[in-house]
Formats: sequence, structure tokens, C-alpha cells
Amino acid sequence: MPRLLPTALAVLSLAAVAGLAHAQGPRFNQDANGDGVISAQEFDDAAKARFQRMDANQDGVIDADELAAIQKRMEERRAARPDAGNGPGPGAGGGGFAAMDTDHDGKVTEAEALAVSKARFAALDADKNGVLSEAEQPVRRGPPN
Repeated sequence: MPRLLPTALAVLSLAAVAGLAHAQGPRFNQDANGDGVISAQEFDDAAKARFQRMDANQDGVIDADELAAIQKRMEERRAARPDAGNGPGPGAGGGGFAAMDTDHDGKVTEAEALAVSKARFAALDADKNGVLSEAEQPVRRGPPN
């Protein structure tokens, strides 16, 4: 299990951090009010929803078992779509998810994940106007976890 955790943390990092701001398409639309931009509140709401989906047992943390399940789903999706390429694999992203685990207990709480989401929003909001324009929104690479 100790070897699984760093890999799973990296996988969840990619899913939870890099994927939070994607807003294109009906299934992934974070622009809740349809105004063409994603507000900080819409971004936070999407991050909370993503965290809730990943927290399979709804205990308020993402743990090694949930991370392993997420990694398995991602691998299955990659295998089912060989034309989509592999994208960033486990360990990509410089251990970003491990950095989310600020208390280093091997679990990520919703508060830890949302703190990273807020920082991500701030980094994406290039003009610092409090919303993500279409140009500031990353392109979605695949389905959510």
C-alpha cells in the first residue's frame, strides 16, 4: 500500500486540480448561470462536487482506497480509448496532490482540496477580475472521475 499512495496521489492531483476549471460541454459545464464565464463561486461549487464524487464513502477525506479506485477508473478509460493518448500519467504534475495533503496524514480533506482549488482559480484568473473568461479556461481532456 505505501507504493500505491504516491502514485494514487499524483493521479488524483491531476483529476482534482487540473480538471477543476474545465467548463465546456453539457456534462462538464461549470458556468452554472450560463453567462459565458466561470465565477469563483461556480469554480468552488464544481470543486466541491468533484471532491464529493471522489469521496466514495462520504467520510470527508480521500484516502488510499478511494485513490486506488480513481486510478483504476482512469486506467480503464485510457484502455477503452487508445486513440485519446495516455495524457499525463501517474507521477506527473510534480506530486501536486501530495502537496495538497498539508498535514501529511496520507489523506486529503475537502478543506485541503478546496484550498488548492482557490489557488488554481487565482492562477487561472490572469486579469484578476474574479471570473474565468473562455480564454482563461483550460481545455477539458476527458471525463471526470
